[in-house]
Amino acid sequence: MRAVHPESAVHPESIVSTVIPHLLVKHAAAPARLRAAKDPADARADELARLLIAPNLDDAFDLIDHSLTRAASPTALFTGLFESTARKLGDLWSEDACSEFEVAIGLCHLQTAMRRISFDLLSAPLTRSQPRTVLVITQPGEPHSFCAALHSELLHQAGWNTVGEFPDSEKALTDLVANGWFDAVNLSLSPSLRREHWLPRVAETIRKIRKASRNPALAVVASGRVFAERADACALVGADAATVSSVQIERCLMRSLLNRTARPAANFAWI
Repeated sequence: MRAVHPESAVHPESIVSTVIPHLLVKHAAAPARLRAAKDPADARADELARLLIAPNLDDAFDLIDHSLTRAASPTALFTGLFESTARKLGDLWSEDACSEFEVAIGLCHLQTAMRRISFDLLSAPLTRSQPRTVLVITQPGEPHSFCAALHSELLHQAGWNTVGEFPDSEKALTDLVANGWFDAVNLSLSPSLRREHWLPRVAETIRKIRKASRNPALAVVASGRVFAERADACALVGADAATVSSVQIERCLMRSLLNRTARPAANFAWI
């Protein structure tokens, strides 16, 4: 019989401190993986994101067309599959599975599909007797315009007087705000990448927008992945509200307008 040396024996303390915790972690992670595998919407968004950066786009557009036949409406497709796919593209970038250039190309393909579906299938927008005017823009320097394009479409369908612009500098943006009347502004960052280091820049942009605006009660709503995932991002940039999902955009704007008109307007002349 082979002798077991004391130094090579497995001590009970090692089992308790090392093996059991490892087994517990694996056991806890398994249900999460099972839940993710059982979520068809999440799996479809992941598949579409990968197809959008593949050399052959036929499979991507086939999946979009198939999903459209199963969606409750084109709008539901945009705010469900398309928005989730935009975030999945960012996840692929985080995993080094694609470049930021490929993320931008994938988002462009999503916008192209959205425009085509909107032109072909969406009904005439609602008609309002006194429509509010909203300026929908990306943060100057932000190359990902999917949020702005999607929100412009949703608000146009809801009967808003929607002005979509893509100013290339803060001066171009402040000139735009100073030369027109807007009830609200929707300012967006990337729907795919978090851009947390952009938050101070966004805060400065919002401050300049309010100062330049002819409307002292201007409402500002921020959008983008960082605002969906960081609860404090809205307050950090000085926005009136932020969207977690695109389905909230009109509700956020209306609530912000009500809050702005219910209190005395701030005076930014001293800034």
